Amino acid sequence: MKIDIFMFLVLSLIIYSLGLISFGALQIIIIIYLIWVGVRIIRYRLNFRINKVKVYSLLLALLFLAAFSTGFTYKNTKKPIPVLTYHRVNDNVYDKKVPTVSIKNFEKQMRYLKRRGYKTITEKELLEYYNGNKVKLPKKPVLITFDDGWRDNYEYAYPILKKYGFTATIFLATGRIGQDDYLTWEMVKDMKNNGIDFGGHTRNHVNLLKVDKQTALREIQLSFEDIEKNLGIKPISFCYPYGGGDLSKEIQELVKNSGFQIAFASHNFGINMGNVNKMAIRRILIPRFNRFHKYEFIILLW
Repeated sequence: MKIDIFMFLVLSLIIYSLGLISFGALQIIIIIYLIWVGVRIIRYRLNFRINKVKVYSLLLALLFLAAFSTGFTYKNTKKPIPVLTYHRVNDNVYDKKVPTVSIKNFEKQMRYLKRRGYKTITEKELLEYYNGNKVKLPKKPVLITFDDGWRDNYEYAYPILKKYGFTATIFLATGRIGQDDYLTWEMVKDMKNNGIDFGGHTRNHVNLLKVDKQTALREIQLSFEDIEKNLGIKPISFCYPYGGGDLSKEIQELVKNSGFQIAFASHNFGINMGNVNKMAIRRILIPRFNRFHKYEFIILLW
């Protein structure tokens, strides 16, 4: 039986959309396909014919990927739960490497969620739900998260969250607390006392895949200890900086053994459906520099 590698790619896109294979596996499949195409180009000198069925199949697969991996809901034993990822909320872009949403657009997004009937849940409710425990979730749940612990989360995002009755989780790179542009522990305590949760994000915002195992473990443990010492709580959540650990079982075990009960991905994007890895919860990255924010929200959270 002749295997059509193009249709295998289309099928892989659909399977990935459902979360049945990892992004890393999809990347390998795409690379193999591109190598195959390259060999055919060299061998047949670009003598390709356009196959309408294949074009339509690819478009359908891409539409399927865009919908199912971002926010489309369908009947499942587990309620699909979107987790939004923010970094900075500010009218000035200080670092082009950091996703930044303007204050005006952030409020538009929160207003959109409110009007569409979304209600925020806490990290603890998400954990209990995926642990199989009884927890009453709203009809349209959403978890809002912020990475790094930027000062503008307190100055601009926090008042808007309160205005719309929303909660959130902020992942702290604890070694940066008190530095320029970052939160202080006083700000963190104020938000904690008003319903905002806090999780670990290593102490020095390191890529856990690019340091040795002992350093990785230490960075994870120190972020746990810093939060416990300054807030008087044992944090339950962790987020991997730079995606270091999204798809690494070894790193995930280090996080789990350090006391964290749930962990969030940085590069493993998409919606959370039935097949959830509690140590690599998928999230939706809000785009950088405010581009198409309105259209993205319509598509992702319809």
